[in-house]
Amino acid sequence: MCAWQLVADCKIDECVGKEWDAIACPGGMPGAEHLRDSAPLTELLKAQVVANKLTAAVCASPAVVFATHGLLPAKATCFPVDKFKAAVPGWEDAKVVVDGCVITSQGPGTSLQFALKIVEQLYGLPKAEELAKGLLTTLA
Repeated sequence: MCAWQLVADCKIDECVGKEWDAIACPGGMPGAEHLRDSAPLTELLKAQVVANKLTAAVCASPAVVFATHGLLPAKATCFPVDKFKAAVPGWEDAKVVVDGCVITSQGPGTSLQFALKIVEQLYGLPKAEELAKGLLTTLA
């Protein structure tokens, strides 16, 4: 059996005040609630949106994190359950939604398309298409 350990490059407190090409929030509960309650992350996300830089969230995080802190654009998606959809006023039934500098996605099954949309926004459509082909998947 393999044992994996993920170690962060730095603590979130060390990230505040720095510039980031993109910030992506994973989903899941209660993880999204922990992200929502992180003051340093909230500061980072708000600075990212003000700077018109890429900000992304998947699954529960658009509803739990972005909606709570007023970071949702006019159109977005999230995990398609009523309590999350109600928190996302411009909810769309799509695997991935891009509105301005914000990318949102529905859940674990859309995570490849979510990641590829981030690649597309950062590196262009040809790079996203190249990666999608190598992953045997399609773009959203």
